[in-house]
Order: sequence, then structure tokens, then C-alpha cells
Amino acid sequence: MGSCEKEYCAVMENRYGVVCYSVKSLLFLIAGILILTTLPATGAEKKTAPEDLPLIPSEYVWFFGNIPEGAWVSHHFVLRNPHPDTVTINSLVPGCDCTHVPKTPIIIPPGKSQLLKVLFDTRTYFGETNRDIHLVTDYVPHPEMDLYFGSFPAGTSSQVAITPPSTAFIPGKDNQTFIIRNLTGESMQFQLFVDNDSSITISEDRFSLPGKGEKTIIARPVWGKFPAGPSYSCLVLEAVRTKPFRVTIPIKINKF
Repeated sequence: MGSCEKEYCAVMENRYGVVCYSVKSLLFLIAGILILTTLPATGAEKKTAPEDLPLIPSEYVWFFGNIPEGAWVSHHFVLRNPHPDTVTINSLVPGCDCTHVPKTPIIIPPGKSQLLKVLFDTRTYFGETNRDIHLVTDYVPHPEMDLYFGSFPAGTSSQVAITPPSTAFIPGKDNQTFIIRNLTGESMQFQLFVDNDSSITISEDRFSLPGKGEKTIIARPVWGKFPAGPSYSCLVLEAVRTKPFRVTIPIKINKF
């Protein structure tokens, strides 16, 4: 299992309680056990250095949490080139037809960053879903890397309610009000994430709610960030606690 996949599994299992197994990971686990029983300990695990990766991502894994049934959602990974030479992404291979990625090649100059938009169509998915995007670059020492995202399409939360659960913007409809309700009897801290492309602004991104309390959030699209036609974005609400949970608010933008 590569370092990116390890981080993905660690985040999904330890942070969100999501089981993360695959045939490949199980085979590597079995092989690792056999090797460890025959080899002496080698000391601390080597950490991934910038020179070991073609690009440095804003995160290796993004977790949408619960997503309303049949929604399209998006996330922008930020990819930074830490090297003295230009790095070109020659290929982006999504793990399924449900995942849409930009066309290649994508050229990233030295020291610069590039947004990588991943669009996820949840219409044929229910329950726990984990997907990956495989990147192939021209960085000779280590040309390949993977990014991951996870979600619970058609998932619901018994701890928080959001009204409306999704929305759409059209020209002339520049504000949308969301009401976030704490359904539990305990006070909770919340963080509301906007996408890395800053296409949506919100009135508040961190707040606390008492038990059974509610909060009104106003969201606005930044119209200049969207091309003509339909586009997709989202807000992600996270309850900040020992075992956090997330709920995604899908947003569709129709720019005429």
C-alpha cells in the first residue's frame, strides 16, 4: 500500500469510522506480515519528502460525508509544484465513470499551484463509496501519484438537519439561506467548508450550536468563477468532535 493510500485509510478509518479494505490492500497486508516475520525491524518509517512526489496536494483524501440522493458534487484539489522545473500532468485516470476530471495535459510551472476539479456523480450509488484518481506526470524520479475521496451517497444524519438539503443558483438569485439544526441534546462545534476554488462565499464558517439549537447561514455564488451553462459545487458541514461526521450540501449553478 502506497503512502497516499495509507493516509487515505488512516483518515477514513480513524477519523470517520469508515472501513477501508480492498483486494489489493489485503494482499499487501498478507505479504507485509510474511515479510515482517522474517526480517528484523528497520527503525522509524520513512516520511514522504517533496522530492518523492511529482506534486504536493492540498490533501491526499477528501471526505464528502453524507450526500443527498442523486446529487452531483465537486471538490478542487490544489496541486503545488515544489520542483525547480515544470511538471506536466499527462494523464488523469478516474477510478470509475462516475468521476469526471479535467482534460490533460495540465502544465504546472515551478513553485506554482493548479486547481484540479473532481466532479462526482452519485446517482447510481448508495452507502459507503470510496474512489481514487490516478495521476501520471513527466516528473522522472516519481511520475505517478493518487488522490482519493470518500462519501456516503443517499446517506442521512440523525445528529444534524440542513434545510434545504441542496440548492441551485440562477442569475438574479444571488443569496441562499440554509438553516442548520442540531438534532441532539448536546452542544456541538461546527465547521463549514467551501471549495478550494472560492466559488461560493458564506456568512460564517465556524460556529457552535446548543442542543436542539439552529443556525442560519447565507451562501452566495461568485459568478465570475463559473462558465456559462450548468456547474456544480458544494458546501461541507463537519461536526468537530472526537468522531466527527460530515454532511455535504450540493449546489448547482446555472449561468445563462
